[in-house]
Amino acid sequence: MKIVIAGAGEVGYSIAQELAYDYDVTVIEIDEKKASEVNRLNVDVVRGNAASVKTLKKAGVENARLFISVTGNDEVNLLSALAAKKIGVETVIVRVANPDYADRPVIRDHPVGYDVLVCPELVLASEFAKLVTLPGSIEFAELEDLLLVELSVDSKSAVAGRRISEINFPKNVIVAAIHRGDDIILPGGNEILNPGDKIAVLGKSDEIHLVRGAIGEHIARSVVIVGAGTVGVYTAKLLEKANLNIKLIERDMKIAEEASKELRRTKIIEGDGTDLNLMMEEEIEKADVIIACTDSDEKNLLIGLLGKSLGVRKAFVRVDKKDYIPLFEKVGIDAVLSPRKSTYLEVMKILRLMKIKEVGEIKEGVVVLEIESEIDNRKISDLKLPRNTIVAAVKRDGEIEVAKGDTVIGKSDMLYVLTKWENVEEVQRRLRG
Repeated sequence: MKIVIAGAGEVGYSIAQELAYDYDVTVIEIDEKKASEVNRLNVDVVRGNAASVKTLKKAGVENARLFISVTGNDEVNLLSALAAKKIGVETVIVRVANPDYADRPVIRDHPVGYDVLVCPELVLASEFAKLVTLPGSIEFAELEDLLLVELSVDSKSAVAGRRISEINFPKNVIVAAIHRGDDIILPGGNEILNPGDKIAVLGKSDEIHLVRGAIGEHIARSVVIVGAGTVGVYTAKLLEKANLNIKLIERDMKIAEEASKELRRTKIIEGDGTDLNLMMEEEIEKADVIIACTDSDEKNLLIGLLGKSLGVRKAFVRVDKKDYIPLFEKVGIDAVLSPRKSTYLEVMKILRLMKIKEVGEIKEGVVVLEIESEIDNRKISDLKLPRNTIVAAVKRDGEIEVAKGDTVIGKSDMLYVLTKWENVEEVQRRLRG
């Protein structure tokens, strides 16, 4: 299958690198340096403007089944995708940074003709808001009416040192897996949760919020957001609905004034989030959460660490360079979110997960899949799935059933599977029967 990618920035390069050896990939890039870097991969490279029909045809877009537009220019992305669709590409995916082009984080079957339109800035804001409103969570994925959340167990947690069977979780909520070190563990009822464990909890969205009571995590009441760009303002808008005490700090006076026009219950503070005196004057130490979402990765790290040093319970930060993610987590940031991941995941859904209805990523490299079973009357223990692969739950007639080794899978059951990206095709093959 031929795939054309417009843009060889970090997202475009990552997608090309992932697909290079399984597909016929052509990358369009106008910048000489970026074109040279991506040319090291097993891909064809065309120098030029992706919005040019001449360039698109030179890249062979008329023979492509998928066109992915992820340049750094929204207008180029939108125009090139429309042109590719007009030329005859079956599926087009577009990334836009400006929320003027998207009224929600991900739009499928856009009326203009795009198959998938992703606004990573809005996706990121939604993720920040959910991390705040679901105490203890560090990663999550939405699956229709289900939510899968990874929660961190610390020494003070109410569940630390207890068996899963002893914990009073809501009826339709289960502990799907435990991440302990580098291992993914399929827990039985007798499994004891240890401090440092990260537990993947799956359940109905309206019930999983009750898990915070079982975990014993402090409920956030006060939030400080630094950076009044798209992510900061949209995050504040979402959190205003949760009746929280919100402060938004922005150093640029004009941007701060614009933010004040859009927000009703948020206190806007003009100043620098790295200014220790300002942070102390605003009593940042009383906040439950600090969110750093400026356009500087390094500044976001500094803000997060400053907040933690002053006594803020949780620090969530935005990062654009993926190589920084493990570093930021290592030095004490509670959650590090990347706006680029959302675009990557949408591409993977279409390319690798054709039989999978939804997909999310709860940890770097660990994915949760929703697959409609084509297997009938077989036990999960008989499936011989790849290592580090777990059928967490089965959804049948609208009800979630805890998946165990002797659980019998029926045809058309919805299976929720945790695995690693490299196992996806093998999991899909085995669940096709």
